Order: sequence, then C-alpha cells, then structure tokens
Amino acid sequence: MQQEYLDMLFKIDDAFDKNQNIQIRWANGLHILCKSITGVYETDTEPGDEDYIGEYAAGVEIVEILHPGTDDDKLIFYNSIEICLNCIPEQILSEDGAVLWERKSI
Repeated sequence: MQQEYLDMLFKIDDAFDKNQNIQIRWANGLHILCKSITGVYETDTEPGDEDYIGEYAAGVEIVEILHPGTDDDKLIFYNSIEICLNCIPEQILSEDGAVLWERKSI
C-alpha cells in the first residue's frame, strides 16, 4: 500500500517537473485540472504527537474544477488541495486525459 501511495505522489511531482498540467479525479466525483504543485513533503506533525502518522503529501493548485464532488469530503483551501492519506485520488491523468496513475489497493 505505502509503495503505491508514494508512486502516486512521484507521478504528480514528475508531471510538474516536465511542466505538464494534470487532472485529478476522486471517488466522490471531484475532478480538477491542476497547474502547479508545492512539492512532495513530509507532514509537519511530530513523533510523540498522538496524531502523528509520518506520511508524505503533496499540495496542488487548482486551475479549474471540471466536475464538483457529490459531497464536501475533499476540502479545497485557497484554490489548493492537499493530496495525502486522507485525500487519495482514484486517478491522475495528463491534461489530455491519458492515465498516469490509477488507484489499485490503497
């Protein structure tokens, strides 16, 4: 599971390294077009903190919401969304729709 999650983060990071916009889709129907990434980073909770899970995440900036989700499960803040263990998408696509990564078992 962890390797599949990290592979997804690196696919996002790699697309932006190549100056490619990406589309991201979630199970709740949310579908966005993204033009930038903050990078892959470790969450800022500390060991010893009850909520610490030692995860990596990535923040993406949304250019356009292509389809709204069916609920408010995925939260968008200041035109950005954090891709993390609590917000794993179903698919990462290139801007033209080619599948770059698809959720299997996470």
